[in-house]
Amino acid sequence: MTDKAPETIEYLPAPAERPNVVPLRTGGTIAGIVPRTIEEVFRLATAIAKSGMAPGDMATPEKLTVAILHGLEIGIPPMMAINKIAVVNGRPTLWGDAIPALLLSKGFRIREEFETGPNGRAAICTVIRSNGDAIERTFSEADAKIAGLWGKPGPWKQYPDRMLQMRARGLAARDGAADVLSGLYLEHEMQDVAEPQPTNGDLLDQPDASTMRKTSAQAKRDGDDVAFNELRGAVSGADTLDDLATIEATNRDFMLSLPHGWARIVTTEINDRRAELEQQAAE
Repeated sequence: MTDKAPETIEYLPAPAERPNVVPLRTGGTIAGIVPRTIEEVFRLATAIAKSGMAPGDMATPEKLTVAILHGLEIGIPPMMAINKIAVVNGRPTLWGDAIPALLLSKGFRIREEFETGPNGRAAICTVIRSNGDAIERTFSEADAKIAGLWGKPGPWKQYPDRMLQMRARGLAARDGAADVLSGLYLEHEMQDVAEPQPTNGDLLDQPDASTMRKTSAQAKRDGDDVAFNELRGAVSGADTLDDLATIEATNRDFMLSLPHGWARIVTTEINDRRAELEQQAAE
């Protein structure tokens, strides 16, 4: 048994005869959206935040706005900025793999190599400007030992060559392309800087000697970023002041172990949610 051919075939009119249909066009150039006003920046940041696709530590329109503005100042388009600009220890930083993309787009050339010599393993980075000026910087195993980085648990122990490369790249890029980077440090560099300790005006009390805060890198390795985001979700979803107090008390030890920047985010959101619930109760 075979299928019968349809008795009638309906042919749709050409696009020109259908005024509500926009025909597809070929040959156009796809370009990224670059906002031109602060209102457009915030509108874009709001859309990204609502999409749920923003990085975990930049999930609000305000933080995304700051990242986009930093990116625009150094010539990085918005979507690249929110993925390549990270806040570490309270300072905006640039992921190391964004440096070549940024410098090459500005007419620079970069040469990177490794050598082994009296100072052990060493990474060498040379940034060459469009006028031919070359700025070379080296970061060696000996330099890492002096800085207390060599053999440090985490990336320095697992990927020492990569970390040497990032350090040499950061030094050469800041010295040879200061006009492009505008003083931004690499994320890898700021991860190795000791995080600032709380002062009397901070939201969280300083932990005692038995409770040491983790660095951002260590917290990510331990998977604390997942629990961190879950805690933030619980705070925003608290329906009563009692619920909020329970969440805060239950997670206090965890909050005291978080990197200080992360802890400040959580405590700020707790205080903001408390103010909202108090306002609702007063009404």
